[in-house]
Amino acid sequence: MELKIKFKFNDEIKEGNYSAKYFLISQQILENANINHISTLRFKHFNDNVVVAGIEEVLQLIKFAIKPNEYEKLKIKYLPDGSITNNDQIILTIEGEYKKFGYLENIIDSILSRRSSIATNAHKVISLVGAKRVIYMGDRSDDYLLQPYDGYSAYIGGIRNFVSEASVKFLREANVSDFMVIGTIPHALIQQFEGNLANTLKAYANCFPNYPVVGLIDFHNDCLQELIDLKEAGITKLDYVRIDTSKKLVDKSLQKIHYYSQDKQLYGVNKYLIQKVRSKLDELGYQNTKIIISSSINAQIIEEFEREKIPVDIYGIGKYFTEVNVNYTGDLIKLNGKYLAKAGRDQNIDKYLQEMKEIE
Repeated sequence: MELKIKFKFNDEIKEGNYSAKYFLISQQILENANINHISTLRFKHFNDNVVVAGIEEVLQLIKFAIKPNEYEKLKIKYLPDGSITNNDQIILTIEGEYKKFGYLENIIDSILSRRSSIATNAHKVISLVGAKRVIYMGDRSDDYLLQPYDGYSAYIGGIRNFVSEASVKFLREANVSDFMVIGTIPHALIQQFEGNLANTLKAYANCFPNYPVVGLIDFHNDCLQELIDLKEAGITKLDYVRIDTSKKLVDKSLQKIHYYSQDKQLYGVNKYLIQKVRSKLDELGYQNTKIIISSSINAQIIEEFEREKIPVDIYGIGKYFTEVNVNYTGDLIKLNGKYLAKAGRDQNIDKYLQEMKEIE
């Protein structure tokens, strides 16, 4: 999947302000010594089943940072964003005078590591439940300026539901349309209605009559009673309920039944609570109401819930998506066409080059 997105870069990159100091020192020494070797720099990671993301951005970075007459002399090969890759597989190679492009190494590593981590985390989740059952809530997990980049990476991994416009900025600019920006209600809005969820939902429906109604039912840490209160208040349109119980709390419905239990499985959003919410919804006549869960959800939890057929309709996931767990390294492998590398990094890259695309 190659989305033609126009990434933007800071001019300070050209001045070396984002490069590690020793790359700049190396560049100066090579210039001073008039060393013009043709070197091959390759990038790889150390994981299996990694979804590559960030390549398109890196290709644009190189073209942005290198002078046109020097850029034309480079030979660049790559695997496109969306490629599924494994340990030892080469993702990107740059061949040319090292002193012209070497100072970009740490920037390239950082782009590929973060973007591929997010795309891979997203892919793991999507492979378990599909895109329609996942909401990307990574907007509050890191620096807000990263939202467009993280959103793009999540899209490469298969995410289609987002919660902020900034997350889909690059996608909109590329005329991509198969995604949605959606939202429910926060705890803050319930607080503004003095903790009364029924009044909150009535106000929501009055303001947005054509939107789905989503009840966030854990405000008082008593999900079942909240559902009873909604029924008694005459709430008939309830498209979704969302459970977002803190991992520090045991919902009151479970406290009553398991009063003496110290079982850690009862804390937060857990299968027992979800099953009770589903049963109470059905009992109250909300059979068509779907359940959204959030709060520290990750691929392991989803896999467990799906295996045990826990009645979750949609998973809202934040921090897990933005965890950086794929780390790239750039290494010089060849010098003037012959293999020469740091011990342990002297990998034969020729077998990979034929399956890679080349910048023309």
